Amino acid sequence: MSTMKKLSLFFLVCIFFACNKEETKYGITNIFMPQAVNLSGGINANYPVPTGTDSSTFNYYLENNKINVILGVSRSGMQVSEGFSVDIVTNTDTVNQLLANGILDATTMLMPADMYTLPAAVSVDNGKSQATFSLAIDVDKIKGSQYVGKKLALAVSIKGKGKYEVASALSTTIVIVNVDALVIGPAVNITAGYIKNAGLPFIASAMSSGGRWGTLADWTANAAAKSHGGYGGFASDNGGTMDLESGWGSPAIHNGKIYQTTTLPAGTYTFDVSNLQWQGTLDPAYIVVAPGMDSIPDYGDIVGNTSISYTLFTAPLVTFTLTQTTNVTVGFVVDYIKDQQGFKIYNVKLLNYPKHL
Repeated sequence: MSTMKKLSLFFLVCIFFACNKEETKYGITNIFMPQAVNLSGGINANYPVPTGTDSSTFNYYLENNKINVILGVSRSGMQVSEGFSVDIVTNTDTVNQLLANGILDATTMLMPADMYTLPAAVSVDNGKSQATFSLAIDVDKIKGSQYVGKKLALAVSIKGKGKYEVASALSTTIVIVNVDALVIGPAVNITAGYIKNAGLPFIASAMSSGGRWGTLADWTANAAAKSHGGYGGFASDNGGTMDLESGWGSPAIHNGKIYQTTTLPAGTYTFDVSNLQWQGTLDPAYIVVAPGMDSIPDYGDIVGNTSISYTLFTAPLVTFTLTQTTNVTVGFVVDYIKDQQGFKIYNVKLLNYPKHL
């Protein structure tokens, strides 16, 4: 769908809801921002970006390395349409007050002024009742690491310049950009195509005579991880989990590893290990993604290693980007010295972001 058709369709949806408001009913001529109206039918100046289900309904479009957030101005009433103009302004105090009062959540911050551009004014021609304009956000700047996990808020307002009155309740739109959702895009679960024996339940290739501990199928466990009489990495708990434990009569696990190698095309991915029943790791334990390697580094070579991506079990997601088809090893490495600790995982997931900017 062309950008012009997309703008028109999105704007008409906003107009439909906006024109049902008391301030914009027949007989009262006001100028307003359709995006200041919640599409569910209630007044709500918050305008989340991205919104929409596909490229024909998204409330933004990409052009010239800019994310162009669709905004607009409209005139209510049924009188003969005469042209008009409005100034476009921003108000940092509005956003700062919303943040100070806790109305916007703690992950939200004011959009930096050097990240965006707006037109100074917008004109609506004679015979027309509405026009669109865009908040243009620089793609390279919004992709900065300091904005990962953040939402960026900007209060965009219209100010009248002519005979028509601006409807004060609908004169300001709080644009709230979800950086991860926009820059990374919606996640697609591709686990089944790339990770073998991903859990729910995990499957063992061999079991100890005691019946609880085993060795995982399709994963490699080094000798240190096989700490239960030559078995380890699998426990029959909860129908089958990935499990490493030390203590309770079991030995310490020094440089224990469990890993699997797969081949991934270029793209952005997340290795998700958040479905945990237990991560009682008294000593730091790491989730590791190692591009171009057929194993994962030793425990002592993890921290500060720029060739890999890694995280602690307390933040069990690793996001990484590949520029070409690459063999990638994902896995876990521990050095359990203290007594009675370990981790227990129900399943792992591999997510891809095909709409990544």
